[in-house]
Amino acid sequence: MIRIQPEPYIDNMVDDHEMTKLPYPYVVDQDGLVAGQDFWKGDPYQVIGFQKDLAAQRIDLHWIEVLEDPQSAVGMYLVTSDEGGDWGTHWTAVRDMTILQED
Repeated sequence: MIRIQPEPYIDNMVDDHEMTKLPYPYVVDQDGLVAGQDFWKGDPYQVIGFQKDLAAQRIDLHWIEVLEDPQSAVGMYLVTSDEGGDWGTHWTAVRDMTILQED
């Protein structure tokens, strides 16, 4: 299992100070399936890979490659599919990847 933690994002301004929010992390198994579906409800359902540039519609790093070196995805954008198979790119870059357990 690998925990994918996206970067915090600005969600408010208070007295000219940026207030940030840390998104929920994704816990993913070796097949790319996202754990906690009681919370996620199928969106996201599975990790496809990662892309370097939001403007480019391509997978730069596939999930199977990330298993060999999880840190290679840091700074990239997560690409997932929902339960119906539709793909989407997450707009917040990956802050860190943590191995929770090894098989």
